[in-house]
Amino acid sequence: MRGDVQMVCLPAISITPQLAGGAIKMLAVSTAERSALLPNVPTLKEGGIDVQADAWSGLVAPAAVADTAIGQINKLVAEALTSRAVREKLTAQLMEPIPDTPAQFRARIDADIARWAPVIEAANIKINN
Repeated sequence: MRGDVQMVCLPAISITPQLAGGAIKMLAVSTAERSALLPNVPTLKEGGIDVQADAWSGLVAPAAVADTAIGQINKLVAEALTSRAVREKLTAQLMEPIPDTPAQFRARIDADIARWAPVIEAANIKINN
């Protein structure tokens, strides 16, 4: 907006006011498919850039938490994510809720670890525990 940055990759919500006001233009989304919330914005891949990355949030618990408790929490979270009020709030923030099962969420985490581990290793990024 000041003319000193040519391009930036940010979460859509962080630029929504500027986007709505016409101060900036969204060129692409980095997800595998177009966002239902931004259907007119192409993906990077559609633009010839074979990159896919998305941000997500989720709930995790210590391994010692009982499966029954995890199941109850998952049920309540899924109910909340599918409620009209929560969906409206998330949509206003350009977030798409995905009420996955614990197994589906674990698979997402495992896939991301497998996908990004070689990138982290190649970049010699050190993780401090």
